Amino acid sequence: MSYWTLETKADIGICAFSDTLPNLFRELTIGMMSLLMPPEQARKLNQIPRNTAQWNSEINNSLSDYESLLLVWLEEVLYKLEVEGKFLVDSQFMIQPNGTTLTCQAQVSYVDGDLVSRDLEIKAVTSHELLIKNLRSDEVFISPDTAIPEMCGPAWIGNVIFDI
Repeated sequence: MSYWTLETKADIGICAFSDTLPNLFRELTIGMMSLLMPPEQARKLNQIPRNTAQWNSEINNSLSDYESLLLVWLEEVLYKLEVEGKFLVDSQFMIQPNGTTLTCQAQVSYVDGDLVSRDLEIKAVTSHELLIKNLRSDEVFISPDTAIPEMCGPAWIGNVIFDI
C-alpha cells in the first residue's frame, strides 16, 4: 500500500506515492475504493467472484494534464459503481496521448457492488487540492498533513479530495 487517507474538515481524500504514473493512478483508485468500505469488508473481497473488463477515460489532449484525466477516471469508477453496480477491486493502467485526446485505459477486476458492504458514500471527486507531480531525483515532497511521510523522488505523488 502506497496511499494514505487525507483528513479534511468536511471531506476526505487520498495521498498516494508510486514509481510510475500508471501505478499512481492505481494507488489513487484503490485508495478511493478502500474509503468506501469498512476494514473487515476489505478482507472479504477475495471471497467474492471477480469479473474483468476494460474501462477507458479520456480528455481533450489540448488540456494535456494528468490531473484532469485522473478526475475524469475516478468519476467513471464512481459511475460504474453507482449506476452499473460494479465495485472495482484492482486495475492496471496504460496512459497515453491518442491523437487529439489523452487516454487512460484500464484492465479492471470488479465484483458485484451489492455484495460489498459500505459505510461511506463519495458524492463527487473534487478538483480542490488535486495534484499529480513527477518528483525529480532527490526532490522532496512534504505534505501539509503530518500523518503522511516525507516522499523523495524519483517518483510520482498524487492527492485527490472527495466530497462525502
